[in-house]
Amino acid sequence: MKGLLTSSVLLLLSWSSSARAQEIPGGDGGTSARVEELERRVAILSQAVETERTGGGVVAPVPQQGTFGMAPAASKAYQVKDGLSIGGYGETLFSVLSQRLQDGTRAPANNTADTLRAVLYVGFKFTDWLVFNSEFEFEHSGFSDEHPEGEAIVEFAYLDFLLSKGFNLRAGQILLPVGFLNELHEPPIFLGALRPRLEDQGGMIPSTWHEIGFGLHGELPANLSYKLYVINGMNAAGFSAEKTGSIGGGRQDGHQAIANKPGFTGRLDWSFLPGALVGVSFYVGDSQQDRQATPLWTTLVEGHAEYRVRGFQARAVLAQVTNSRSGVEALDPSSDAATVGTQQLGGYVEAGYDVLTPLPSSRQALIPFVRYERFNLQRSVAPRATASLENNQSIIALGANYKPIPQVAIKADYDVNINYALTGRNQFNVALGYLF
Repeated sequence: MKGLLTSSVLLLLSWSSSARAQEIPGGDGGTSARVEELERRVAILSQAVETERTGGGVVAPVPQQGTFGMAPAASKAYQVKDGLSIGGYGETLFSVLSQRLQDGTRAPANNTADTLRAVLYVGFKFTDWLVFNSEFEFEHSGFSDEHPEGEAIVEFAYLDFLLSKGFNLRAGQILLPVGFLNELHEPPIFLGALRPRLEDQGGMIPSTWHEIGFGLHGELPANLSYKLYVINGMNAAGFSAEKTGSIGGGRQDGHQAIANKPGFTGRLDWSFLPGALVGVSFYVGDSQQDRQATPLWTTLVEGHAEYRVRGFQARAVLAQVTNSRSGVEALDPSSDAATVGTQQLGGYVEAGYDVLTPLPSSRQALIPFVRYERFNLQRSVAPRATASLENNQSIIALGANYKPIPQVAIKADYDVNINYALTGRNQFNVALGYLF
């Protein structure tokens, strides 16, 4: 099989070279299109050869990344030849909550069933170098007067100017390139029924985080890729140690954002081996949008690593958030924002193994997994604030992810929630997720 794939790649390379040799400079659009199609097929077969060389385990059943680091379904706008593209994803969750807290106290709570998200991607490829991409999301079955807790939102809507492999321009409402899940949050991609709490809206990396801005992205030699954007900054008035938990309430989400102070965000990833990736990302900006007030600098720095081979997958994230003490002290002491942690630290590790890997003809996957998270959202606070022991917490998730086909996931896990106030509540979750 390996020899056949290699021969196919060499043959297509030969055809591609012949086509280029016959191309008429400046003119024949048909010949140019044929060359591009041959190059696309070469890339596909080259990936197949690499998969065969590494035992078929490096490439996951659903690719973890699509084009330019976007999630697979979110990449459809780049993959069509031209014109309109439509994709999407969704997830439905059922949770059974323990009726006792961590310290044994009986505390009745309702079980919940929720359509967490239903999403449509709409893209349009104007030319080979100009692409529009967008995501329209309905959370908790959408929004209405009868159900104000729902949400309908544009998560991204941008134009990509594709100038070269190493240098491209992006402008509009964009996803910040921080952590693992903010850009790659389609449910078949992550293992658990719930996103890791560290990378959820109440965590240190408040996914999904999107703002309006512009910047650069591309791929560099030595298997490096980068993104660097200028965006509207956060609004510290929305910070809290409760409710959204961290800096998540300061996201402005492109909704009439106060843009007096910019933010800066970026990412650098290195794929140094097949199936292996390490990288760093950051956000920094003055979150005090009132020009007359004391600046409040918010900084997020995050490092991540991932390894996938022969059915095994593991990843780790370590993150730190700081909010300048002088800026937090200057906030209204009676506001929720004044309780936000001036320093927050946390991370998680996760590992899973596809037990169906030994069945070479199967497209199905069954992945038992374990994830351990540890973070403190109020590692330090401003002098007038009091740190809550509930914000110093650990979460252990044990579960399994079954994929009857690569685009659909059925997940179940049991989450042990622990905090220093002894008020953690365990829960059992079942989720359905899909992408297309």
